[in-house]
Amino acid sequence: MQHFRSASIQLSKDGIVVFQPQEDDVYTEQDLIAILDLMEMEAGGQPFKIMMLLNEIEFLMTKEARNLFNKYEKAILLIEAEAVVTNSTSTKILYNLLTLVHAPKFPLKAFTDETKAIEWLITECP
Repeated sequence: MQHFRSASIQLSKDGIVVFQPQEDDVYTEQDLIAILDLMEMEAGGQPFKIMMLLNEIEFLMTKEARNLFNKYEKAILLIEAEAVVTNSTSTKILYNLLTLVHAPKFPLKAFTDETKAIEWLITECP
């Protein structure tokens, strides 16, 4: 298990890198690069799928951070798909709408159910 600030980063039994912050925070481009490096270590240097478990946590990013994964070559090569799990239907809808507007280079979808997020990562994003 890796740690970045209050967040934990660990590889699940399904081979998914799980990112779970414990506090509201704002992340910069440099923060996301550091997190990606920790995720890569957790995944043994191989491409991986991410599941962000936000629940009630606010995961805010600077404008530069939001655009990072569309241009950062390492992220494009490593990230196969990302599921965001939140306990708020409105946050789920917002994430899915933002994905339509700012389409990432990999599949990204928000959920309110962790099991459905895992199923999507495993079956829809092989």
